Amino acid sequence: MLKILHVGEYMQGGVATYVNTILSNSSNNIEHYLLLAHGKSEKNWNIPHERIFFYSYERNLYNIWSAIKYIREFIINLNPDIVFVHSTWAGVFVRLPYLLSKRNVKIIYNAHGWAFLRDTAKPYKIVYGLIERILLSVTDCVVNVSNYEQQAALKYGLKPHKMVRIYSGVDDTWSSYTTPYSMEKGKINLLFVGRFDRPKGLDWLLEIMSDVQLSFVHLYVIGAPVVDRKMNSYKNTDRVTYLGWIPHKDLGRYYSACDAVIMPSLWEAFGLTAVEAMCNNKPVLVSDRGALPELVRDGVNGYIFSLEKENLVKLLLSLDNESLAEMGRAARDIYETEFSADVMRSNLNNLYVCVANQYEN
Repeated sequence: MLKILHVGEYMQGGVATYVNTILSNSSNNIEHYLLLAHGKSEKNWNIPHERIFFYSYERNLYNIWSAIKYIREFIINLNPDIVFVHSTWAGVFVRLPYLLSKRNVKIIYNAHGWAFLRDTAKPYKIVYGLIERILLSVTDCVVNVSNYEQQAALKYGLKPHKMVRIYSGVDDTWSSYTTPYSMEKGKINLLFVGRFDRPKGLDWLLEIMSDVQLSFVHLYVIGAPVVDRKMNSYKNTDRVTYLGWIPHKDLGRYYSACDAVIMPSLWEAFGLTAVEAMCNNKPVLVSDRGALPELVRDGVNGYIFSLEKENLVKLLLSLDNESLAEMGRAARDIYETEFSADVMRSNLNNLYVCVANQYEN
């Protein structure tokens, strides 16, 4: 039986969903363990509580070195076959010590969005790329969740033979018997799910929604600002309804009620919301940025638009409920064949076996 230790820093949001999906319905030949920072991390996980461990941590220089020391000692004591590291900071915590000492454990790394792809100055991106190349020397395999991530990693000099692209997937956990949320009749009801920060494109979308031609469209927004006090600047209107944060287990009510999900992101390493929408028989309207065009076949399971007002307004004016419902059925088919959790877990299980059988570099 393979013993796999998943290590993260703050595990919440999309990272938590990804890891919890891996942990559920796992192979009988794999025993999963989880080590993550206490405080801002999710507390409910799909493995027995005796295999879940937390370390004290706040993001500052002192605690970084403390976390590195604790995680290294934990790995030595647990002696897993594979350490699966999630996110940039955890990638540093786990791998940095092995640059100076012998490595007796296999390491798989998922950045969950490369630091050098974020909206930051070019010198920082160059430094991030250099750090990732150095840490790659003590990494057996990098999992990229999209071709977009894979190509970006190649551009910044990461070795192709150490990387694999495995799309993220989601479980079909929303019951068809759940009563849908009541949305406005006689309108095209669009749903946005995500944080209210710049990369998600919500503020840009809200400007579009004020266009006089779009009175037949109603936007429902699930999420909240990164800084909570900014919520006061987001008020309900006759075209926009703010629903706040909704527990992940309850999102199915809202996916099933809308006509389509919209993602006007400026950047996405993957786009888990799009997959959740497709799981719920809904088409997705996505920007042409990041990995989103990989998830949508334009005119089949949704539409792809550029981040120009005229382009999106023209698209929204062309929508009708009947066509969107037909696209939703196609979206469900694509979800089942390409983006289901079973497909992702099967690919990862194969990767575990492959990595476990590799010789040390």
